This record gives sequence, C-alpha cells and structure tokens, in this order.
Amino acid sequence: MYKVNEPLELPLLYHLNSPPPEAYAQPVPASEMRYMPDAPVVELPPAPRDNHLASLLSRRCSVRAFKNTEISQIVLAQLLDAACGINGVRQVEGYTYEGRNSPSAGGLYPIEMFVSIQAVTGLSAGLYHYEPRGHGLHWVNETVPSEFIAPLLQQDYITHANALFILTGVFMRSLYKYGTRGYRFVLFEAGHQAENICLMAVELGLGSLCLGGFQDTSVNQILGIDGQRHAALYCVAVGTAAHY
Repeated sequence: MYKVNEPLELPLLYHLNSPPPEAYAQPVPASEMRYMPDAPVVELPPAPRDNHLASLLSRRCSVRAFKNTEISQIVLAQLLDAACGINGVRQVEGYTYEGRNSPSAGGLYPIEMFVSIQAVTGLSAGLYHYEPRGHGLHWVNETVPSEFIAPLLQQDYITHANALFILTGVFMRSLYKYGTRGYRFVLFEAGHQAENICLMAVELGLGSLCLGGFQDTSVNQILGIDGQRHAALYCVAVGTAAHY
C-alpha cells in the first residue's frame, strides 16, 4: 500500500491528475457492456410506479436546451434546500449532528454549494455561495452561467439556464476522520446532492443537466478557491426546458 505523509496527499495525486480527456472514445452499445452476460437471470415482480418518487424518477432526464425565462426566489430556495438544506438535529450515540437533506459520512458535510444565477426574480445576476445555516446567499462575484461555458469545455447548453450549481469539496473535513478513504465519501456526497437538485427540478417543472467535464483550474479561479484543499467537483444546470 502506498504510504503518505498526510491524508490529503494521495487523494490530491489522483484529483490533480484526472483532467478531462483530450479525446473521447467511441460509444459502446450497452449490450456489450453487460456484467456476466451469460449468467441466468431470475425475474423479479414489476416495480410499482404508482408513487410520487417513481413519477419524479421517470420524468428526470438530461436537458440540453433551456428557455430564456425567469424563476422565482422560492424556486431557487427549494433547489438549494433540497441539495443540502438543514432539516433538523439528530442524536446518534451521544453525539449531536445536523440533519440535512442529503447523507454525509460522519455528519461532516464536506460539500460547499455555489450557484451562478440569472433571471431570478429580485436577485442580481451573478455567483453566490449558499449557507445552509441561516438558509441564505453570500455574494461572490458577477459571473453568470454563460461565462462558465468556456471552462465547461464549450458546453453551451447552459446559456439560458437560470442556475448553475457548482458543488465543491473541502477534502479535509472528511479526510481528517476517514483518511484517504474519505476522498471517496466526498465524491459520493456530491452525487447525492446533485440528484436531489435534479429531482426537485422535476417537481418544480424544470429541467436539469449534470456536468462533470470542466477545466478545474478555470472553475476554481472563478469561485476563488485553491483547487487543492477546496476544489470544484460537479455542476448541475437548471432551468425551463426548451421543447422543440
């Protein structure tokens, strides 16, 4: 096993050496990627779809065009709250933890949430940081979603998105307790929160698009974070889907 001098050293070795690929592989049919393709399959009863969560899941899809429309502050608040809002206090084995709307290993919550907005009623367009404690926004700078297109590898789908959520990880919040394994937990938690945003978007009649490909250095610079101990991990664009 590789030995490290501090918990952050090994995760950084991977994190800083996993840039977007310069060339993309040819698509492979899903049928060719099956695990154990020749194994017998035991059929299960049909999963009931007559419940609200199943309805949301069936309607969630990646939206690659957004209308130039406005959303309310309440809608923005619901999306942020769904991702990482505080919903109470938990007592576990004598310890008190914040209860939030997404799970976190050890209740450490290493994910920070930034959101770049435009056309949100009563809010100046620009980049904000969300603070779950107090359920409010901190102004960061004037960067709107369209200014992230170049750092997001020219993915211009987000041009008219009302909100671009940028999930970042403060690695040592998890690594101090879990060592290098904590890096995995940080990535898991970014995924938890992103899915919550996507499902709340469906509930609100909006579309979403998850974006994992971007130029790390550029995005981190826009956010004003160092890209090492605190780095961008994942993005989700949300807005009104444009139907053609």
